[in-house]
Amino acid sequence: MFASRAQPVAQTLSAGIQTRNMGTLREIQMRLNAIKNIGKITKSMKMIASTKVAKAQRAMESARTYGSASA
Repeated sequence: MFASRAQPVAQTLSAGIQTRNMGTLREIQMRLNAIKNIGKITKSMKMIASTKVAKAQRAMESARTYGSASA
């Protein structure tokens, strides 16, 4: 009785369901591409942030000259 119930479970497990931490080659390639794309986005975000910081520092320096003149 129990053997007949266990057999379909074993068949479904061997029918293509991935076990934990095991991926197909296609899944690994997709993950690597996603990581590369995230790296590109992060790099561009850092460039934008550094440009904004440099712009803010230039504005602060120019404002500092006006602030020291009025004091």
